[in-house]
Order: sequence, then C-alpha cells, then structure tokens
Amino acid sequence: MSSDLLGSKFALEGRVVTMNDASPPLVMGRGVIYIEDGRIADVLDRLAVPPPGFADIEPLHTGGTIYPGLIELHNHLSYNVLPLWEVPQRFCNRSEWRGLSDYRQHVGQPMALLSTVEGSAAAIARYVEAKCLLSGVTTSQGIRFISNQGIVKEYPGLVRNAESPDDSDLPKAHTRVADVTQGEVEEVLKSQKECKCYLLHLCEGVDDDTHKYFEVLHLPDGSWAITDSLSGIHSICLKEEDFDLLKARDASVVWSPLSNHLLYGDTMDIETAKRSGVTIGIGSDWSPSGSKNLLCELKVARLVSQHRNGVFTDYELVAMATRNAARILNWQDLLGSIEKGKLADLLVLNGRRGDPYSKLLTCRETSVILVVIGGVPRY
Repeated sequence: MSSDLLGSKFALEGRVVTMNDASPPLVMGRGVIYIEDGRIADVLDRLAVPPPGFADIEPLHTGGTIYPGLIELHNHLSYNVLPLWEVPQRFCNRSEWRGLSDYRQHVGQPMALLSTVEGSAAAIARYVEAKCLLSGVTTSQGIRFISNQGIVKEYPGLVRNAESPDDSDLPKAHTRVADVTQGEVEEVLKSQKECKCYLLHLCEGVDDDTHKYFEVLHLPDGSWAITDSLSGIHSICLKEEDFDLLKARDASVVWSPLSNHLLYGDTMDIETAKRSGVTIGIGSDWSPSGSKNLLCELKVARLVSQHRNGVFTDYELVAMATRNAARILNWQDLLGSIEKGKLADLLVLNGRRGDPYSKLLTCRETSVILVVIGGVPRY
C-alpha cells in the first residue's frame, strides 16, 4: 500500500459516485475526497480550493471510480468457509432442508466440527472478512459465531459488523434468525422498540405455513408487532397488503435472490415490494446456498430484475447496498453516501469510463483497487 495513504490525513482523486440525496445523485467526473481522522472532511471538484489544512496534501490519483463502501445486511459469515452445497431439491420452507441428511453431511456437521477446534472461530472470522474486503464490502451482518456448546462471541476486526460496529456513533443492530412464535411476539415487539434496527428472518419459504410467521405479528388487540426498526430478511411469500403495511410503518426488507432461488425456486415479489415503496436492502446469505460475496449477489439481483422486465434500475440496485442499507441500520447520518462529515468507508474500482452504476454491477473482484474503512486503507 502506498505510504501516501497511511497517515490520518489524505485525499483521493477520481470519479466520485456520491449516492447523495440529490435527484439524480451527484456524480463528480473529477472529484477529490479529503479524509481526516476517519471522516470525510470535504468532497470537492478537482479544481476547487482544498479545505483548510489540506493545502499541502497532494491527492492520490486513483484513476478509478469511487463509491461508498458496500453494506451487506444478510449473511451467516462463519459458513462462508464452505463451498456451494449442491441443493438436491426445491423446498417449501427452511424447516425442510435443515432436517435433511444431505444438508447435515455437507453443511451442518462440518461447521459443528470446526466449532470444537480451539481458535477456529477467530481464524474463520479473519478469513471471511477477507472475502468481504476483496469484494468492496465495508460492513456485513452475521459475524456472530454460535458453537454447538452454546458459546456466543463476536469478533470485531477489519470489516464493520452490523451487530458490533465498533463505533459508538453507530447503533448496534439486533438479529433474530429463529421464526417468531405466538408466545414470543410481545417480547419481539419490545426488542424492536429497544433498538434502531431489528433484522428478523421473516417468511423464508413459499408456502402458506411460512406466511403464518408474518400473520403472528398481528396482535390480539388489532395492532402489529412491527416498528420502524424491523427489517424482514428474505420476505419471500409476503403479499401486497404485507408490503403496504411494512411501508406504512416505515419498516424494510432485505433481499437474497440467489439463495432463495436455489432453495425454494422463487424469491421476494420485487415488483410488489418496489411498488409499495418499502426500503429494500440486500445480502448474499451464505456460501452454502448463496453468492460468495455481495458483489456477486448484486449481479444475481440484476439478472433477476432483468428477467422480470427491468424492475430495478442499476442505480436502485447499487442503492440497496449503500444508501438504503445505511438507512435500514439507522446509520444514514454517517454512512451510505460520500458526503462531508460522514465516515470514510470507500470502495474504488479501476477506471472512470461508462455508466457508474452498471460499472459496479458488472465488475470483477480484480477491478477493486482500494477499500477504505474509517479512513484506514484495508485492501
């Protein structure tokens, strides 16, 4: 890594894709991002006068296109040491494949064995974080490791963790993998009210039994255990009125198309979800049935969108992994776009030409030339 980037104050020059609130968002053909103590001090045109304190700082000419770092909202990162499972059939819900002997042999038992090896959890954490970095991911979800002895630990490290962001200005997300039962719904509502983001595996399946896990959120008094902190991961079998309800309560959803298609042969009703206006994030789920990283999952999302007659624009897909994701985590004041005062989590791709959004969605990992997290070059 160039020594120019190792201080607490530096500047990056390139095409800057801000993902800001402007309509359309500002894209600076030759912009400079000034970074100090982990934050963006300013974002200016290359010919503009540098901000105070940067007059003697020569910007590093990246020759690339600079984006906000990618934020992944659904993963089970410890499983990303495993290869893709050859899914033997299509399922109606997750209880079917979790009890399958073929799944236990290729996924469940290897992870159970690894969890008994001293030091393996920390080593796995470092490895799967490296997979994130090489694809431009600066925040991921699901870093918690739960061994078969019930030991729960989170490993803070290179990549921001949604549940343990290692920054007091970023609220911690709460994650629940288990389906909500009737006797738990009041406690789930209480938990939602106590956090800024409640990531819930919601309706992972395609049958009527799966949809009952949404219906259980309807309380006896007619109210709903749905607040603006709730984000429904998967949400495959949600209906139009469900998405409308989530939107009305400012809740959100997280899409994982590859894993959904491999396991269930279908995915979230993205046409209806978009029409409702609900905020949509994205995540690659895990390597046994999903993409190897978020950059790949974005490509799958683009293919699904195109197959369904172009549901999302390329900008809207990039937003799922940047500004939308930050909003879902309630981190929008500090991350998700490249703006003055925000944390310097950045992704740089080689080259400046072409549409900036399709460039990200079609690039390879070899196009990633720099990843910065909190002003620190990590890759």
